[in-house]
Amino acid sequence: MTDEKYEKLPPFYGALKKFAKKKAALWSTPGHASGNGLKSCPAGKDFYEFFGHNLFYADVSSSVEELGSVLEHQGPPAEAERRAAEIFGADVTFFVLNGTSTANKVVFFATVAPGDLVLVGRNCHKSVMHAIIMNEAIPVYLTPKPCAYGLIGPVGFEQFSQKSIRAKIAASPLATNKKAAKVQLSVLTNSTYDGVIYNAEKVKSLLAGSARFLLFDEAWYAYAAFHPFYEHRYAMSLCFKRRGHYPPVFATQSTHKLLLAFSQCSMLHFRQGTGSEKLDLRGLVEANLMHASTSPFYPLFASLDVNAQIMKDSGYDLLNKALNAAVRFRSAIRRAGERYAKKGEWWFKAWQPERKRLELDPKDWRLKPGDKWTGMVISEEDDLILDPLKVTLLTPGVNADASMTDLGIPACVVKKYLQARGVIPEKTGFYNLLFLFAPGVSTERAAELLRILHDFKLEYADNAALSEWFPDIAAAYPGRYEKTGLADLCASMHAYLKQADIMRRSASLYSELPVQAVAPHKAYYGLSEGKTEYVRLADAPGRVSVFMVLPYPPGVPVIMPGERFPAADSPVMRFLRLNEEFDNLFPGFETEFHGVKKTWENGKTVYWVSVLNKTKKGKAA
Repeated sequence: MTDEKYEKLPPFYGALKKFAKKKAALWSTPGHASGNGLKSCPAGKDFYEFFGHNLFYADVSSSVEELGSVLEHQGPPAEAERRAAEIFGADVTFFVLNGTSTANKVVFFATVAPGDLVLVGRNCHKSVMHAIIMNEAIPVYLTPKPCAYGLIGPVGFEQFSQKSIRAKIAASPLATNKKAAKVQLSVLTNSTYDGVIYNAEKVKSLLAGSARFLLFDEAWYAYAAFHPFYEHRYAMSLCFKRRGHYPPVFATQSTHKLLLAFSQCSMLHFRQGTGSEKLDLRGLVEANLMHASTSPFYPLFASLDVNAQIMKDSGYDLLNKALNAAVRFRSAIRRAGERYAKKGEWWFKAWQPERKRLELDPKDWRLKPGDKWTGMVISEEDDLILDPLKVTLLTPGVNADASMTDLGIPACVVKKYLQARGVIPEKTGFYNLLFLFAPGVSTERAAELLRILHDFKLEYADNAALSEWFPDIAAAYPGRYEKTGLADLCASMHAYLKQADIMRRSASLYSELPVQAVAPHKAYYGLSEGKTEYVRLADAPGRVSVFMVLPYPPGVPVIMPGERFPAADSPVMRFLRLNEEFDNLFPGFETEFHGVKKTWENGKTVYWVSVLNKTKKGKAA
């Protein structure tokens, strides 16, 4: 390949490929020495042959001068990041090789000092809470809207007003400076896991007087800049520099999730504000160094470089194709539902506006006051749309008011069936499944998913034996599922969830937040200082949690570190006990939890949570 051809490639990828093709004799790290060290044993040889020789020639030490410096943003890496910033609409872009979890921490270390107030959506990713702990910040929470379907709701726009934020600070038992003119950083997840998107321009305007810096966690939304459908609804939207005064804005994006980079690859984008508030970029560089490995994996960096070039050249076409594929799939689900309804039969329902024909016009996808399909209370001031690419299928069993129907098909059963057919949903709730229409999803794959959903309906009608479709579960619990069919399992599981009124309980989880007893970092320090213990869930009320308690479903924290577990009859504790009971009634279909330790005692699953020790006076240590 001539030098001219290398120069036509994205800058870092071109330089890396050119160096790898030299097959230089490396007397430096990594120890596999261009893969040669792997060839001396069968496992290593197989590993080398599976991934191919180019990967190992491209895995080189940061001491290779012609490849510049990833850590110091010099040479080809600097050029790659500069071009990515231009493509994605940022002033500055850093390639982050440890995911958006790390990118979020970099933002915190560049902006937040111990004791600073941070305004954060309670539907945040756990990495945000980790950053709050690491920086010893004081969180002030924005609460998501409850959703009848158990989905992760957005924050209502009324909570972005200065009056609302001042009231939250005044009510915080941890905020020592209740007259603070501004919170240091505001963190909002855009889009939500289930695809609800804010008007980012309005959010910036509303928060301008309340926050020094803004961070939009766009881990699931890195593609927004490349299609007019998302105009004004992403952090780096260009129009914000032309109107009004806005604080400096960050966006952290998992470029690997719904774009085309390798796993772990993320981008951190930044734009200076239009007012007097500015960020010293030297601090951002240093914060990035604190969290970056000094031994970066260059193929990851190269994949971000290539991804940026692809989006520059073909971003609109890729997004337009994916959006149209998602809309066609949604329409096919709706048409099938209409046919089955005429025969009095059940079918899946896409969570989306109830229009006969949906077009790629943002107005068609608005969440409007009074729309029953949302399962949420939407106000006039909310400016929200649904992302067509995030397709949530609702299974039978729940109405838009959280009441439950006689017939129900819990989504965890559908998920297990899909997995048996080689289909992996992104997320599963009690009565919903999420499918992501990334640019790589073909029309054929979407058609296959539709066929498999029809197959599930047929297998359900035949009450197919669980041993046929879930042999591992049937074998693990022979006495429990030996004579059970798909329809039997769905009926018994739904009967339990209906009797427990699970959807109303889920929707009420955030009606009253737990009391903040100590700052999150102090709860964590209790762990490192040996001042914590595990207690059974039944003994948790009144104790201070060390960890975030995060159930899937619904995927939103119900307890944050430093919060006191509420009374036994509270919505949170009833919800947690219900999940513990569900795990025992339906083994093999357990709820996924973070922050909960599960043990097997006397034939039962027992939930344990980590809490601070009590002092002699009964207070948290």
